[in-house]
Amino acid sequence: MSIKLNESIYDNLELMKEDVQGWSSDDNLYGDLVSEYKPQVIVEIGTWKGYSAIKWAEEVKNNNLNCKVYCIDTWLGASEFHTNFRDTKDRNLLMKNGYPQIYYQFLSNVVHKKMQNIIVPIPNTSNIGFKILKYHKIVAQIVYIDGSHDYQDVKNDLNNYYSILDNNGVLICDDYKNYYFPGVKQAVDEFCKQNNNIDKKFLNGRMIIKKS
Repeated sequence: MSIKLNESIYDNLELMKEDVQGWSSDDNLYGDLVSEYKPQVIVEIGTWKGYSAIKWAEEVKNNNLNCKVYCIDTWLGASEFHTNFRDTKDRNLLMKNGYPQIYYQFLSNVVHKKMQNIIVPIPNTSNIGFKILKYHKIVAQIVYIDGSHDYQDVKNDLNNYYSILDNNGVLICDDYKNYYFPGVKQAVDEFCKQNNNIDKKFLNGRMIIKKS
């Protein structure tokens, strides 16, 4: 099942110049997981300008899959965008009248890469995004969590999105050992301890959890 959109998100968009900046540490991850799991649904929590979403979509095309990539993000910036990382150039939210415009950079990047038929943005919090997917009975084969890095938010995302993960699906939690975000590791470790029968492995900065 997929979410039916009443209108095209990308219609009449005032295109911005392409800028697909991201922070990925392993581009092989996308192809390896898509080839292995042959997903019908990929859910991404935290999308920013769409670097990883576009990588997922490219691999979906490469594998000739009928798959949607649902991108859940407020595009308002996680807490670090407004605190300890607020002055870094790669976290420019493109503020206009006090409100971030980075969502339109994301949409523009998707159009430049011609991935509109695969990538479906859900501009909302991860908690409400979860409720939307659950209401529409969406089951994901791949979930990628890279939204808020605060402990409680990560904990909520893990519990929520694991519950709509398909049997034998895989959940990837980014920034697991990132020095700046200790809450991520704390939340992931607690989750794994509470679910001690899961198959997990650490790979290039990410914790990869398989549901069985």
